[in-house]
Amino acid sequence: MLSRTAGGEATRLPHLSRRGVLSGVAGISAALGAACAPGVAGGGDGRPAAGGRVVELRTHARAGAEKEGYEKNIAAFNEQFAGRYHATYEPITGDLYQGQETLMAGGSIGDIHYAHQSNIKYQEYAVKGAALAVDPFISKDKDFKLTDWPARGQEALKVIENKVYGLPVRGQVAWMFLYWNRDLLKNAGLPEPTPNWTLDDMLESARRLQQPGTDFYPVAYSWGSYETAVANVRRFNGEFFTPSDGAGTKCTMDSAACGRAIRWFYDNIKAGLFAPRAYGAKEFGEGKVAFYFGRLAGERGGVASAVGRNFEWTFDIVPKGPTGRRGGFLSIDTQQINTSSKNSDGAWELLKWLTNRQSGINLALQPVGSLTPGFRQDVYCSEALLTDSRFPKGAMKANCDNIDQPESYTYPANFRLTQPGAIQDIVNRYLNDIADLKQAPNPSTLGEMTNEIQQVLNLPRL
Repeated sequence: MLSRTAGGEATRLPHLSRRGVLSGVAGISAALGAACAPGVAGGGDGRPAAGGRVVELRTHARAGAEKEGYEKNIAAFNEQFAGRYHATYEPITGDLYQGQETLMAGGSIGDIHYAHQSNIKYQEYAVKGAALAVDPFISKDKDFKLTDWPARGQEALKVIENKVYGLPVRGQVAWMFLYWNRDLLKNAGLPEPTPNWTLDDMLESARRLQQPGTDFYPVAYSWGSYETAVANVRRFNGEFFTPSDGAGTKCTMDSAACGRAIRWFYDNIKAGLFAPRAYGAKEFGEGKVAFYFGRLAGERGGVASAVGRNFEWTFDIVPKGPTGRRGGFLSIDTQQINTSSKNSDGAWELLKWLTNRQSGINLALQPVGSLTPGFRQDVYCSEALLTDSRFPKGAMKANCDNIDQPESYTYPANFRLTQPGAIQDIVNRYLNDIADLKQAPNPSTLGEMTNEIQQVLNLPRL
């Protein structure tokens, strides 16, 4: 699955040995369940229970993607709650989930941990007892409004028994942006993309830019993950699962619409219009591609670093597909209260703080790392982001508009996505061979892939 990182922002999350680790988590959770029910460690108004004692809290997130923003947010929390709470940000280097789950199994996890929905850690931690349902806090906290988040975000938080097991610290409709080299298009006498562009418009410019026999390719693109597969087939009005919103129980990657989407990529790769799938921000920054297609707005910092002063660039929403649909995948990162927290009232205050408006803005204004904002309208369209002088104003307006994109969150109902041999591996095996021109996306090939995915979907839920 994908994690947001500093360099290009999207990387595969390696498989972890979850069964043993999370069985340890469940045991820890059961042993501490009574001790960490809401309100046990602190007073009902959120004040520390022991008179005058400062309650210590700990939170985890990625060292590369969140460091500067979290340091700023934690410092602000400590200033606001001086004398009541003191929080420490403990960044995890390397693989986030391996680090967190090692701490969980050893009984040394902090009060707040990180959980993507894109790799189903949000659900997994909830059903295996590592994450605390925060509905009791929501119901008694008069200053908190779940409606600060878009309705689609609220729905995504309630995928387990209609309970809320965390709050969005970041979020986006992913894989919906087109970056381009403005200088290159200008020098070639080509028009710049607009929100009214279609995929055919992009291909028209790509053909005029093609340089056969060189290492230049007109278009680099997103490939090689479940998320990007969902986003890419949706551009042609296809869906990975039925139902297409929420827990998928039937794979539909052999549908005519999905076939057209995959064939479109294959044909353009074969024609030399699309780059090898390894091409990314680095090659874009070196001027080896004109368009960087189907990307994340939150990786703009990585793109800026790759380009440097080589040329002028910008980004906007991707062109429309044949039916007018642009594609995308609703991807929300959350923070959860760990069930082993001995200070759940304080942890709730910290969770609210890390996901509030200013904290979401601070993450988007980091100098490096992931610049994906907090998934709130008042963050995405804040004056601070719209006027971020590092990026063109038009691009930041497109980023603002992303909060209203209609694409939904979808995932396998049995959670079998990132384990060895599960859906992620099957998708990569077939689609990477297609992108590498090792096999064509004919109906039999897509049927085989779909059948293999369905066999996994038919297994019991993790």
